[in-house]
Amino acid sequence: MGNFAIGDTMNTLDAIFEKHQNERIIVLSTTCVGKTTMIEHRQGWTDVDILLGERMTAEEIEFVSQVPWTEEIGQVYGKIMFDRVKAEAGRPLFCSVVLDCEVLVYLDISRENLARHCEKRGVDFQYALQMKEEIEKDWDAHKARNDRQFYYVVMAE
Repeated sequence: MGNFAIGDTMNTLDAIFEKHQNERIIVLSTTCVGKTTMIEHRQGWTDVDILLGERMTAEEIEFVSQVPWTEEIGQVYGKIMFDRVKAEAGRPLFCSVVLDCEVLVYLDISRENLARHCEKRGVDFQYALQMKEEIEKDWDAHKARNDRQFYYVVMAE
């Protein structure tokens, strides 16, 4: 477990990705954590939303973009992801749903920092918080099965 600013978080992720370079890695996080900023500074790191945006219909995008985020939206979004996106070794995939992988990283953020990030970005805090809670339920369920390598990193600024 670590508690880091964005630069330190990127270094921590680099170390995890290097250690598991021949495995499929999923990085779970809610919106407004800073993943887009990090992805812009690293080759090979991919945001699943960008991939899905190219692979979803307008109706699907409208449905999964509803606010507030609900378990039903998460299930539909997850099914679309499972059907259309596959994690690849050496290309960490940042998303909000667990896909087939050997390594699972949860990039967490405190409520206070999430609220601050949402305010800066004009994103509804309740939406981001609900998404975070759904992701944590999924993380906890996978963690209980202990069927892969897990890393927990807390983003702080």
